[in-house]
Amino acid sequence: MSPYLYIVPVFFLMIATEYCVARVRGRDLYRFQDTVTSLNAGLVSQFINVMGGAFSVYMYSLLVGQFGLFTWDSGSVWTWLLALVLYDFCYYWVHRAGHEINLFWASHVIHHSSEDFNLATALRQSATGFYFKWAFYLPLAVLGIPTKVFVVVALIDLLYQYWVHTQLVGRLGILERFLVTPSNHRVHHGQNDYCIDKNYGGIFSLWDQLFGTYADERADEKIIYGIRKPLNSWDPVWANIQHYFVIGRLVRAARPGRERFMHVFGPPRGPLQLEAVQERPFDAARFVPFATPYTGRMKLIGGISTLVGVCMLMTLYVIDARLSLEQNLLYSAVMLAFFSFIGRLWMRPEMMGSTR
Repeated sequence: MSPYLYIVPVFFLMIATEYCVARVRGRDLYRFQDTVTSLNAGLVSQFINVMGGAFSVYMYSLLVGQFGLFTWDSGSVWTWLLALVLYDFCYYWVHRAGHEINLFWASHVIHHSSEDFNLATALRQSATGFYFKWAFYLPLAVLGIPTKVFVVVALIDLLYQYWVHTQLVGRLGILERFLVTPSNHRVHHGQNDYCIDKNYGGIFSLWDQLFGTYADERADEKIIYGIRKPLNSWDPVWANIQHYFVIGRLVRAARPGRERFMHVFGPPRGPLQLEAVQERPFDAARFVPFATPYTGRMKLIGGISTLVGVCMLMTLYVIDARLSLEQNLLYSAVMLAFFSFIGRLWMRPEMMGSTR
């Protein structure tokens, strides 16, 4: 049974807590449409990653069985500590690739598409990253890190990253020098010039310092969150695939050879991409977050859609082992269509009565 059966309710409880604490402090960190889109994107990613995660674990276990050089004692605390550090090192590179290689950015961009920064944003995860991420952990397989250890430290690394998606925690003194903190990660999610392609670490910020991608949060410059080519949609399925369409359009229009190669494997913000994609220039003073009018009825439908999605996901966690691949695919496809419909409905407020 998936550990997320127990983790997901904790995530929602922490979001509710952050919302209440922020309101008590006089801060408005949550916008309803953006929050529901983040939550629904997280649900979409889980419906896909129930299978995608199994694929990644299968590939890892296959590789460690064929190429593992050493035998490790799973009962030793040193095995677990070493595995966690090595995993985080590999995570740094998979995360960096997700920002600096256009094809992989197409998968990761959804996580940065929110123009808010809160614990709900942490759940706005990719549904397509499973096809390449496993390859970055090959060094652990070659070293022979047991599959069970790999799976657990991967979960620890992921869960650690959840709490750093908040604006309520300030700088944490000396911890900033070697751990990823909320301050560190706020920089990572910013679209300010000094924030671009910075702070890729999962747990440890040491990797960023070693490889020249570290940046401190600046007290004199407000961070503007999001991406410079805004998503401008509440559809979590479209958010997962839209940049693949951008790449396809660029490749079709490019000359064969190097130009097409660079559109796929070059940097997302390289000269060719910037000219073709037409990012907006950064101007904090003129920034206005994406918003559309909505009705009370739409708000109710949005809340119900997320509740339905959570219930269906919890059910999938319980029955997944009894489903065939075809049944799993059909189950997930129905839910993806449902969330896409809700997101697109929010773009048509006139269909739901008077707006606010």
